[in-house]
Amino acid sequence: MGESQIQSQWERVGGEAAVKAVLDRFYEGVLEEPQLAGFFENVVVDDIKPHLAEVLKVVLGGPGARTDLDLAEYLTEAHADLGVSESDYSLTGQVLMDTLKEFDVPADIVETIAGALATVQPFVVAV
Repeated sequence: MGESQIQSQWERVGGEAAVKAVLDRFYEGVLEEPQLAGFFENVVVDDIKPHLAEVLKVVLGGPGARTDLDLAEYLTEAHADLGVSESDYSLTGQVLMDTLKEFDVPADIVETIAGALATVQPFVVAV
């Protein structure tokens, strides 16, 4: 009976190892963009990855995903002093979409992530 259970998008994408590989590549892409690299000058990128992995775990229904994680509050707090513009956010989203394409992530999962990007934009972009 266990075999017929529907897998979460987290499981279908390959779980933690796959998400880590995607995030490694995503941050390489972000750091290659002059417009975005400045945000990471005083940051250890490896310290940020677990936070984005946690967000993706919530978005994709990963096992043990934090149900208490208020994404709005979490993301607002993380980005409050950064002055992220719509252009910065859009470019970051494009890097993420390109990375997902590079890893042949299934279209429905890409749509879920794109939807999440649109939903959380107000909590990341400075007004």
